[in-house]
Amino acid sequence: MSNQAVANRYAVALFQLAQSKGTLEKTGEELEIIASVLESTPELLKAINHPKVTLVTKKELVNKSFSGQVGADVVHTLLLLLERQRFSIVPDLSKAFTKLHHDLLNIAEATVFSAKALTEDELKQVEIVFAPKAGKSRLIATNKVDKELVGGIKIRIGDRIYDGSIKGQLNRLERNLLAGNR
Repeated sequence: MSNQAVANRYAVALFQLAQSKGTLEKTGEELEIIASVLESTPELLKAINHPKVTLVTKKELVNKSFSGQVGADVVHTLLLLLERQRFSIVPDLSKAFTKLHHDLLNIAEATVFSAKALTEDELKQVEIVFAPKAGKSRLIATNKVDKELVGGIKIRIGDRIYDGSIKGQLNRLERNLLAGNR
């Protein structure tokens, strides 16, 4: 079974537990914090994954690092992942949990590619305009600068792409001309 599939299974279990306790927001934030800590401190992940470090020491390290910072359910999940030698899936678990939460709230995430950085107001406008097009009540957009775009924007929402860039328009024009359409 792939790491993503395993992460999805743990995410569903933790999601159902958090939903029954009414702690969805808190649990999601805690998982994001943990994923961020692991990303910013590779030494911690290295120590946790090192084969010569005992399971007891790894559990102590996780408890010291995260107890008090995150809830008991999240710490218990981390310890369970340690026991089953699956700790490396924590970032994927966090993403899967966030996706489940967004699906429940009818929210989608979007990546907006533009030739120059967009302002907060411009991003908000993209969110407002494209949320209904994606069939969602709300959109959370992040901006990535793509120097290959001449102008305009390209938006990725899930597996759908809305291309309003000049480069995209030129590519469509070229295809139509080559196909004999005008």
